[in-house]
Amino acid sequence: MNPASKKNILLTLLSWFWTIMFVFVMILLILKFVVFQQVNVVGPSMQPNYYTGDLLFVNQIDKNFRRGQVVAVYEDRTIAKNADYFTRFGARFYLKRIIGLPGEEVEILGDKVIIYNQENPGGAVLEEKYMGSEIIRQEKQNCQNNLVSCYFPKTKIAQSEYFLLGDNRVQSSDSRALGSFPDYALFGQEAIRFWPFDRKEIFSLPNYKWLPIDAQTKTKIEEFKTLLPQN
Repeated sequence: MNPASKKNILLTLLSWFWTIMFVFVMILLILKFVVFQQVNVVGPSMQPNYYTGDLLFVNQIDKNFRRGQVVAVYEDRTIAKNADYFTRFGARFYLKRIIGLPGEEVEILGDKVIIYNQENPGGAVLEEKYMGSEIIRQEKQNCQNNLVSCYFPKTKIAQSEYFLLGDNRVQSSDSRALGSFPDYALFGQEAIRFWPFDRKEIFSLPNYKWLPIDAQTKTKIEEFKTLLPQN
C-alpha cells in the first residue's frame, strides 16, 4: 500500500471517529437537557435508602407513575402548575415514594400502611421492606409516645393525584400533612443514582406483597377512631 493510500485511510478513520464522537456528545446533551434532570438529595426523609449528598438522575419524560416509584416533586404546587422548561433549574423538589394511587383509599397505623382498592376492597397492608428495621422500631416507639401522629384516618385519593410518603416516616413531611399531590406536581421519577459511586444503582420497583389486616391492628384502628374529633 502506497503512502497516499495509507494517508487516505487514516483521514477516513479520523473522520469517522470525530463523527461518532459528535453524535455521542449530542445524544448525551439531549439526554441531559430533555430526558434527565439531576436532583440532589437533601434531608433525612428518605433514609435508610437515600442520604443527603446522593445525586440522582430523574426521568422527566416518563409519566407512567407506579406504586413504589421514587419521584421528585415540586415543593411549591403553584409553581408546578405553571412550570415551563426553565422552571426546574430554580425550583425546589421533595424526594418521596408513591404509596397510594388515584382513586384508592389509604389508612395508616404506625408502620402499617393499609390500601383499599379494587383488588383489596376490605383493605390490605402494604409490605414495605425498604423501610428497614430501625425505622420500623422508631415508628412503633413514636406510637407509644405520640398517639396523635400514630394514626392517619382512611382518606380517599382524588383522581389524578398520588399519596406520597418518605421512607423515614418519623422525619418526613409528606401526604399525611400535605395531602395528596396532583400529577402535575410530580416532576419525574428516579432512574439512576450515580453518586456516591459505591452505591450507584439503576432504580427498580419494589416487589410488594399484600398482607391481611390482623385482628390486633383492626382493634387498634377502632380505638384510634374514638380519639378523632367528631363531626
